[in-house]
Amino acid sequence: MEELNVILFLVNFVKTLFVIIVIYYLIRFVARLVLPLFFNRPKQSNNFNNQQKSRKEGDVTIEGNKSQGGKFSNDEGEYVDFEEVD
Repeated sequence: MEELNVILFLVNFVKTLFVIIVIYYLIRFVARLVLPLFFNRPKQSNNFNNQQKSRKEGDVTIEGNKSQGGKFSNDEGEYVDFEEVD
């Protein structure tokens, strides 16, 4: 009788794990379908596209790291590697 209880316990445990895993994946699937409807993801991508289109073709923009400030110390200079031509 004890062996039957152990077997039934294991079977019910496996069933419970299976149900939990199925529910988890169902929630993930539904969330991927439903959550984008509540957030403005398409609007954000449109803003990015509008910014890119607002620039004229041929315009040059330089976007750099602002933390450096564009200042160099007096010790540093521009290093040019060259070869002597005979």
